Amino acid sequence: MSGFQTRANASLAKMDASIVIVCFNPGSDLGLCIESLGCEHWREVILVDNASSDGSVDAVAKCYENLHIIYSPTNRGFAGGANLGARHASGSALVFLNPDTFAPLSALALLVERVEVAPGVAGPLVHRQRGQGFEAGAVIDILGMPRALPAGDRRQPMYVSGCCLATSRTCFDEIGGFDERYFMFMEDVEYCWQALRRDFAVSVVNEATVEHVGGRVTPGGYRAADDDATLEMSAARVLLRERNTTTMILACAPVEWLPLLLLGCLIRTVAFAGLLIRLGDWRSVGGLATGVGETMKGAPGTLHRRRRPGITRQASSVAWSRVVKRLFMLDHLSMLRHSRLVGARGIGVHIRAWEDAVGESNDTARKNT
Repeated sequence: MSGFQTRANASLAKMDASIVIVCFNPGSDLGLCIESLGCEHWREVILVDNASSDGSVDAVAKCYENLHIIYSPTNRGFAGGANLGARHASGSALVFLNPDTFAPLSALALLVERVEVAPGVAGPLVHRQRGQGFEAGAVIDILGMPRALPAGDRRQPMYVSGCCLATSRTCFDEIGGFDERYFMFMEDVEYCWQALRRDFAVSVVNEATVEHVGGRVTPGGYRAADDDATLEMSAARVLLRERNTTTMILACAPVEWLPLLLLGCLIRTVAFAGLLIRLGDWRSVGGLATGVGETMKGAPGTLHRRRRPGITRQASSVAWSRVVKRLFMLDHLSMLRHSRLVGARGIGVHIRAWEDAVGESNDTARKNT
């Protein structure tokens, strides 16, 4: 009998792990998420309410008395909400979940066991709904563009998705948690890269499977529900990913590669500006320029994070070896003919400049191209 089965069969046993769910208007998904994970088996289940307005967190609180709910007066994004939850967590392992995931107790227990045996980060096989199959972690190219690894792929992942990410407390504290300046998107990639730079493990537990709906807060990034050949994008995703990806490169990439990579990031940003123009969203082009300015302004803080203790030259070299040394964007050029821009809901005053750049006009789906 495995260690998990022994613990799960013990009626009073609890795993020394804290579940942290960051919520922003999660709707009915939140109740299904909590029901799936088996609250009584964890040291604590923490909900961070990022200034939701739909009442879903309060509704769930009435059904589950043992939840620890933290109300944030503002939307701190995933990174800030996750860090806030971690500060209130007492487990030796942390499991971060999106509220639109359905994560069985058995799957989460396997993730916790993995980070107990190999301190660092572990993720499950993620079943992407809307016909995208199973994802076994992901890799990035030299400019930070991600690509999911299909189930059965033998490559080691560069990162696991923040929709379901388990990490040892020692790893979390040494890295300094997630970089809250990211707000959302790419903070999970940077966290895993920082873990690898400190010789922590980053792995996928193939025996653990989690369902993820995706796109609840900010649409886009997935195949269209009405047309599998069409890729939906939102300006908010483009703007935030561009800013955060460049910051991540500055925080993690080998110093000898930085001049070339930062130049490449600038060229990529210009390319996305052209894409937004092609999709008819001229207003968001200004948001890309804002992102470049914010990256430059935040460079001192990024360099400070880059130099936090625990990093070794050998571990940094191993981390860099997991980066694919070619550009994924070249593979996606043919897909741009089948892309459409979809609306983005407001995601918090923390990034008001970004909301202004995206604009309320994006609440209506754009035309196909």
